[in-house]
Amino acid sequence: MRFDEAYFDAGIDRRGTHCEKWDDRNVMPPDAIPLWVADMDFRCAPAIEEAVRKRAQHPCFGYNDEEAEALCDDALCAFWKRRHGLTLKPEQIITLPCVITGLNFCVRLFTREGDSVAMFTPVYGPFYKAVEQNGRKVSAVPLEADENGAYRMNLAGMKEALENGSRLIMLCNPHNPVSRLWTKEELTALVKLADQYDAKIVSDEIHADFVFAPGVFTPILSIARAEERAVMLCAASKTFNVAGLQQAAAVTFSEKIHRGIRAMLNAVGITGGNTFALTATEAAYREGDDWLDGLISYLDGNRKALRDFVETNLPKVRLAPMEATYLAWLDLRSYGLSCRELQEKCRRHGVVFTGGTFFGPEGEGHLRVNFGCPRSQLLAGMKRLCEALKEEE
Repeated sequence: MRFDEAYFDAGIDRRGTHCEKWDDRNVMPPDAIPLWVADMDFRCAPAIEEAVRKRAQHPCFGYNDEEAEALCDDALCAFWKRRHGLTLKPEQIITLPCVITGLNFCVRLFTREGDSVAMFTPVYGPFYKAVEQNGRKVSAVPLEADENGAYRMNLAGMKEALENGSRLIMLCNPHNPVSRLWTKEELTALVKLADQYDAKIVSDEIHADFVFAPGVFTPILSIARAEERAVMLCAASKTFNVAGLQQAAAVTFSEKIHRGIRAMLNAVGITGGNTFALTATEAAYREGDDWLDGLISYLDGNRKALRDFVETNLPKVRLAPMEATYLAWLDLRSYGLSCRELQEKCRRHGVVFTGGTFFGPEGEGHLRVNFGCPRSQLLAGMKRLCEALKEEE
């Protein structure tokens, strides 16, 4: 099968499948175009579909043995070596229900109630929840944007947060929502700070596979001196569009940290992966490369089409450079509207985006665009955004 432009242009009709992105009646007006929730409107890789169908043909879904998880771990190790040059061992991997589970566990493992946790903002909303719902405080370190909307890592701000007592850094690598691909130099400087102040780092690397040339993804665990203080959280869920199957992994080179996370899993009764999630994840990591290569090429085309559209039709809007992820960050503050007002106008015109304040107060006046969809859907949604904004011109 050819995973070319025509394949991804075809998309898939997800309506009526209890799909949050399309079927949430509290968010989606009738016939609206969803460019919000961060999953994709494409079929998953045929290898995944075939593996799950084959497993479902055996009509018994009892407990799995240890080999089921071991096979999945082996596939993950091979994938990360093949795609990112990172050497992992199966014994360094801990299966989790999702990356958000890992964020919460790390907050509880590395901090105590009342402690502060540092993070670069704006950032994925569940980062805040993982801190606050566990009785900790967010120490926000705002990213620095230049006149072109390109964001830089605020190392001076992070140093100040560590000096003020934060002992955990929550990192989004690549960064959601501003599409930044952190460089090896930036990550090295961050690890050096963590080392200096004896802080731990939990790095959400769920978007690691969505990197556009000439960029190269740098895993946190590839950085010198990260071995004893970093946890990498990863999953096939974003890459291969299987988030509903609920499986992720925590990876650490530290035996002490590994024991701590494992103890937390045992304490809440998480003892293994879901049968279909294990099956799908193993198939994705072993046999999904061709599909993934085609996907990245298609998303690169979407990225360029979105940039051209904004430059041509929305001169008052600033679009952050899209280095990674399939998520774009639009700065609409020139219109003088709040996120709530922007979202209401967009809904009235039949398109839904994620409001910037989901990512923290720095997101006021911004919208996040999910371009992980057929190009026709993306451009139709953007045209509706233009219509919504015409009311302000």
